[in-house]
Amino acid sequence: MKQSLSIVIPTYNRPTLLRRAVESAQVACPPDGEIIVVDDRSDTAVLALTDFKEDVRLKVVTNTGAKGAAGARNFGAEMAKGSILLFFDDDDTLVADYPARVLAAATEGADWGFSALTATENDRIRHIPRENLSHGLIPDCVPLKDKTAAFSAGFWVRAAVFKALGEIASDLVNDEDTDFCCRLHASKYSAWFEPEPGCHVYRGYDTGTTTAPQLTQSTDPEIMVRCYMQTFQRNNAAFAEQPADRWFLLRRALRVAAREGTDHFAYEMLRNLKPRHWQVKGWLFWQLKKLGTRLR
Repeated sequence: MKQSLSIVIPTYNRPTLLRRAVESAQVACPPDGEIIVVDDRSDTAVLALTDFKEDVRLKVVTNTGAKGAAGARNFGAEMAKGSILLFFDDDDTLVADYPARVLAAATEGADWGFSALTATENDRIRHIPRENLSHGLIPDCVPLKDKTAAFSAGFWVRAAVFKALGEIASDLVNDEDTDFCCRLHASKYSAWFEPEPGCHVYRGYDTGTTTAPQLTQSTDPEIMVRCYMQTFQRNNAAFAEQPADRWFLLRRALRVAAREGTDHFAYEMLRNLKPRHWQVKGWLFWQLKKLGTRLR
């Protein structure tokens, strides 16, 4: 059965950047694919893309579901007709041959996947590899820390898998991508890695060109730490028999809590943690990270 592709781009108040993103998607999208731009109720996308309307592959829709990046992606997935969903952000660009590589990976038995990246930050371009991963299907033995990915990392998933797994957690305004990856791995869906970049991401750009700041620079610290904590709490049981992966999820949440000075979240994570030695190990790790933060 031939696979079809839907490229989903959530957007909010970034008309100039959105045009650049859509232009890259137009070059990359197969003739029988579709590009779904989901305006998260900012009402700028239609105006920004007026001169793109001749492209029959392009659809601009308004998110009527949960507001936010996760809700917009969920709405785009619901609207999509393709058997493969490829997500990327409105301030990034898609590598021209990446959708073809995604479709090829789907024929190799992969259920979802992601890629290496290139990034522009402060006018410098750099390659962001994943040195512990090789091209192809990712073995189950690979640690969880090496096989989670952001939705900006050329992230794709079969539409049927997305539907079976359930939507991206729209109550997480941060770290929803890690939560989604954890659920995919816990459900034993096969992941694929592309060592050649699939997307080019832009970081640290002048937000004077847009009214919407970068999420990683604008999320309230309390909200961010709570999201990391919830990623651990929601996936803790699924990785109970994989202590290294469970420790990775706890450690990253405690690290962020220490960095942001949100002690109450760390206490909440550790208070009822079982077994007891995990409480002790977690508490010691958290205290070391707090000390390191104070000494900087």
